Amino acid sequence: MRKIVAFFKENKKWNVVLWSAIALFLVISLLIINEKENTLRIKKISVTILPESELSFLDSNAIINVIKGIEPDMILVGARLENIKIDEMEADLEANPFVEEADISVDLSGRMKIKVLQRSPVLRVFNNKGQSYYVSKNGYKIPRNDEYSARVIVANGNITESLADSIFAKTKVLKDLYQIAQYCSKDKFWDAQIEQLYVDNYNDILLIPKVGNHTIVFGSAEGLDGKFTRLKEFYFKGLNNIGWNKYKSINVKYDNQIIAEKNGLFKNASDTAK
Repeated sequence: MRKIVAFFKENKKWNVVLWSAIALFLVISLLIINEKENTLRIKKISVTILPESELSFLDSNAIINVIKGIEPDMILVGARLENIKIDEMEADLEANPFVEEADISVDLSGRMKIKVLQRSPVLRVFNNKGQSYYVSKNGYKIPRNDEYSARVIVANGNITESLADSIFAKTKVLKDLYQIAQYCSKDKFWDAQIEQLYVDNYNDILLIPKVGNHTIVFGSAEGLDGKFTRLKEFYFKGLNNIGWNKYKSINVKYDNQIIAEKNGLFKNASDTAK
């Protein structure tokens, strides 16, 4: 083997011949593979919708219908790969409001693999016009789907923004709402405890818990982490000892303090949360 390598190193002409042969072999191989792909027929279609653990607004049939587009009678299984416009199919999928990202590929066995990353809602909005839509983790607005209902926090009250106003959350109120909802979705305690957000006439956001008869005055999403930290401390150090139904409202709107309303009287409860 060393002699062969040395031979080609010492003989530049044969070295050129060798590399030319290798290049020719690669070109011919690519042409053969390309020809095989062009004559390849789709034998099977598999659809994967991610994340698999979350509720999907789409199923396999809906995905297939989207990629067929304006040709609902299109027959995919048995079709030649050269007659299928994969790039256009991916674009059609990613134009769907429920889809964040799509990838379509066909292997040499004829299997078409469709992978779809669905948008994950964290908030369902009912605006003051009675219109409903979802907001995803990145603030993208998703229309409601009558066939599926995601179990997420609901927001209502003085919300003026509609689905048609923009693709992403536009107003400060809606941005604050989905930031709060997203925070809750990542925390097991708050995900289980908060079921509704309400925007009052002063644009303050109120949190409605599942346990306890109180309302939480949150204000805006400013200082989000600090507000939830103080509130959780008040829950575990205060309400666990005196009862979760003692107060009508708990206000964490202001920096470094909690104000709890009890029987129509205001009591500064900031010391309790320390």
